[in-house]
Amino acid sequence: MHTTVALTGASGFIGGVIARHFSQAGWHVRGLVRSPRQAQELQDLGIETVQGNLESPASLLPLVRDCIGVIHCAAAIRGVSREDFHKTNVIGVSNIIKTCLAQSPPPRFVLLSSLAAREPSLSPYAWSKHEGESVLAREAGAIEWGIFRPPAVYGPKDRTLLPLFKLLRKGVGLQLGPSHAKFSLIHVDDLAQAVLLWLKNGGPPFHTFEIDDGFPGGYSWGDVFRLSNPHLHFCLRIPPVMLKILGKSNETFSRLFGYVPLFTGGKVAELLHPNWVCDNSHATQTLGWTPQISLKEGLRRLFTSDTLTPSQRN
Repeated sequence: MHTTVALTGASGFIGGVIARHFSQAGWHVRGLVRSPRQAQELQDLGIETVQGNLESPASLLPLVRDCIGVIHCAAAIRGVSREDFHKTNVIGVSNIIKTCLAQSPPPRFVLLSSLAAREPSLSPYAWSKHEGESVLAREAGAIEWGIFRPPAVYGPKDRTLLPLFKLLRKGVGLQLGPSHAKFSLIHVDDLAQAVLLWLKNGGPPFHTFEIDDGFPGGYSWGDVFRLSNPHLHFCLRIPPVMLKILGKSNETFSRLFGYVPLFTGGKVAELLHPNWVCDNSHATQTLGWTPQISLKEGLRRLFTSDTLTPSQRN
């Protein structure tokens, strides 16, 4: 069986783990990269690379040629305005769909979206992920597609949640949202396995899956603190007004000093939203997928691997 899968965002946190899972399952993985440095890192892992970018449809042709599946992980996560996200998260989806439609037969298509897509009015990022999903549904034609909307994803090489978990390990809880808020989490390995199942088993097309680690009813900040470290020294809750000031200040500094910010007013609006809880029932019924890694186990793996040398990890 021909099992080549094309992957955008292969050099990123989530894309890299998906590449590893597919490779270990016997698939040939072909990843899109922008730079020779990224190409070398992936080639060292046995992944074929194609240099190109989502803004250049011609460079996507060698990526998707003869593939049975395309996994679109690449996304912009930094920015202030809709324009900052539109080129990658919306036009990029359209460009790779058009490239897939030029193949006969077209490959099956996985769009790695975000739970933020269900609240597009919250932030420019959330809007762009919702628009990317809409582009896929509108332009896919004969392509069979599946959309995965993960909540907050953690694991090795994660740069967003890892600093908070490291503080927790030291006995400090930093709360960045309201106490009544509930949210889901998922370990990156569980997410990768769900995507693998959809492609491997010919999962039902034209479905959107919201998946998490199965913690009932979602986590509160207190749940995360308790499960991560039952012996916290103290918890520091950042008031919403302070978060908003910090987000707007970072936007101002980014314009002054010429960088693209991650922590913005839009990101604060996402943090303050009270409900980011998933429901796995649809994925379990249609894919036969169930999460395997609880938060406690995920953190154990994270900090065990964090203390190992590269030779010990292998």
